[in-house]
Amino acid sequence: MTITYRTCTADDIDAVLDLWIRGGEHGSTDTSEALTRRMERDQQLFILAWDGDALVGSLIGAWDGWRANMYRLVVAPQYRRQGVATRLVEMVEEELRRLGATRVYALALINTSEAVAFWHHHGYGPNSRIEPLAKNL
Repeated sequence: MTITYRTCTADDIDAVLDLWIRGGEHGSTDTSEALTRRMERDQQLFILAWDGDALVGSLIGAWDGWRANMYRLVVAPQYRRQGVATRLVEMVEEELRRLGATRVYALALINTSEAVAFWHHHGYGPNSRIEPLAKNL
């Protein structure tokens, strides 16, 4: 297994959406249009992991000049616990540092204990000062 990493392109969108479905992380806002919009801003923060022609991992980073976030860390089930997620996180953290970020938030679905454990293992923990709140528009 030789995993390569690169930024997402428009040609990758269908593969990304398929990975998210296979990884059990597909949501109602996951559309081709939304991913296209996401790539218009900070495309270098949208990293994919490939095993040959197979997409096996993804992570989206976001930076607004004040706060940084990481979300949609998804690794194909058969590639988990092989360092793919760790490398994706390292790459996005490195780019966020380069952009000037000094703090980054990792967004994980609360009903995925494996994901929460992964983020805790990599030094991410609850923020005692901020509670994430969301509203669908």
